[in-house]
Amino acid sequence: MKTHNYSTRSAILLLIVSLFVSAFVTGQATGQAPARLFITRMANLGVNNVVQLWIDGKPTATLGYAHDYEGVLTPGQHVLAVQATRGGSPPSQIALNAQSGRTYVFTAGIGSSGVVLYKGGF
Repeated sequence: MKTHNYSTRSAILLLIVSLFVSAFVTGQATGQAPARLFITRMANLGVNNVVQLWIDGKPTATLGYAHDYEGVLTPGQHVLAVQATRGGSPPSQIALNAQSGRTYVFTAGIGSSGVVLYKGGF
């Protein structure tokens, strides 16, 4: 009876250790931290003008008056695009090579061709 208890305990302990080691190795293999992304919306765009944000062609956020976006990006190439709901101008795009652990700050504001993204905050 004691042999059965010891072998059961040993099997459970071995399972726990192998799961722990597996989780540790998996964490090391994909251990790149995401990049952080902040986009602020300038107030001078107007109260009724909403800014649409797309990341890699996917709708990501709607920035109304006094609203900002905060999110994460996987490391690598991305395309950020913004467009105002009023004005009819085409989306403005910017390419970003996101690096692990870095923080990127942009401001959505008025440009010569509608709403554009400026690097840095105001």
